[in-house]
Amino acid sequence: MIIHLPVQQKNLTRRQRGYSVAELPAVLWIILIGLLFPLIIMTSMGYRATILFFGSDSACRKAAKAPTFTDAQARATSTLTANLASFSGLSAVTPTLFVLVKPLSGGSAVTFPSKLAAGTVDTSKNIYFLLMRVDADIDPLVRFDTKWMGMAIPGLTDPYSLRLNVESYVENPNGLTE
Repeated sequence: MIIHLPVQQKNLTRRQRGYSVAELPAVLWIILIGLLFPLIIMTSMGYRATILFFGSDSACRKAAKAPTFTDAQARATSTLTANLASFSGLSAVTPTLFVLVKPLSGGSAVTFPSKLAAGTVDTSKNIYFLLMRVDADIDPLVRFDTKWMGMAIPGLTDPYSLRLNVESYVENPNGLTE
């Protein structure tokens, strides 16, 4: 006589059937290419923008110590070029220097695109600043072909255009007329 015992059917899970191994490449591709790679690109752009800001700030402070406005323009350009020379990913960097006059009485500030007229400096009524505007293109870490899917995304497939305004107190306001 043969006795038949009930056969238990095993509940097979995904791991036992091997489905998770088949899904692993797709999950890794989504994590690495879809999330991590763009995050690394955006982080590198943040570092490059920070380098540009501190280089511009240093150049503006050095220009504010110049004895004349003409010398300040030369110092700003040369210092900014020297500060950014050892870093890659920053292109089309063009500094422009302005004179910013703020009245001590609390009125609105006035911006002059060049040196001040002779005899217009009055330190008892105004505070004088140099305003340096820097326009630059920040290149992404890895540049993709812009023909890919017809997209032009600043910061991902194209350079990101950035404008910084940095100001510093002028140490020799009388030199702003020269």
